[in-house]
Parts: sequence; structure tokens; C-alpha cells
Amino acid sequence: MKRPLRKEADPLPSSGRGLMHVCPHCAAPLTLHDLRDGDQGYWCHPCGRGHRASNPPLNALRRLPQTG
Repeated sequence: MKRPLRKEADPLPSSGRGLMHVCPHCAAPLTLHDLRDGDQGYWCHPCGRGHRASNPPLNALRRLPQTG
């Protein structure tokens, strides 16, 4: 069965290149962990909160500072 095409644009970028994952609550960098079900997730140690890598909140992605 074919999936219907979405009418709206995807709010997340197609690539994570040039972006970093930060906590949407405290803006601390997140660490990547393997989950028991085989998925991956990002975790904020200071806040004790996290999210699945496949479903990040929009405010968890920030552009890397430009270097050079």
C-alpha cells in the first residue's frame, strides 16, 4: 500500500549536517545513547530529560557556529 504524500513541508531539515542537538530546556549539549529497543536517543544529564533521535523537538536542533 502506498503512503499518501504529505501536503505540508517537513519542518525538520533533511540532513543533520551543520546542526547540533541541544536540550530544549537548558540548551546543554545532548549525548547520544542506544536504547533497549534498538533505536537511539539523545539525553540531557543536567535536566534528566531526553528524546528519541528519530523524533527530535524543533527547538533541539541548533546551527553550529561558523569557524574559520
